Amino acid sequence: MTLLFLPVDGAQLAEWAAAGVLTGPLTAYAVTPGLVAAFEPADAEEAEHLALLVASIAALAASGARQVAVVEAEARPVAGGATDFGEVTTGDLRFGAVASLFADEPAAPGLAAAAAAVAGLPLQAAWDHPAVITLLEEADLLWHGPGEWESLGTG
Repeated sequence: MTLLFLPVDGAQLAEWAAAGVLTGPLTAYAVTPGLVAAFEPADAEEAEHLALLVASIAALAASGARQVAVVEAEARPVAGGATDFGEVTTGDLRFGAVASLFADEPAAPGLAAAAAAVAGLPLQAAWDHPAVITLLEEADLLWHGPGEWESLGTG
């Protein structure tokens, strides 16, 4: 089992909570040898934080919001995936396995500008965008328990 950081949007999160299962295959991010080699984190906690941030930027580019579900599940590398970013793939995920959720507060500094700047961009381009760098410096993701999913909106 691996700790996975899964980018989700509000509608997907609502569907997952209602159905109890999110059908795979799904792209997630994890502490992988590629992520560790690329970022050289000081310890395991920093490595997990990096995987969380990467997943949050993947979510931002895909949906305009940084929302990430943390779940422990089986995963495997993505052939041709973003290995430097810890990209992995996983199968179906039960909502009951969600350990926590992370999201920005709606008025997070720089969120709207970063979302507009990276909409639809691939992860590498979004990660390197100046608006994202500013967002990562100025706005922390907030922790939520799995039961708080409704407070994150429905997309």
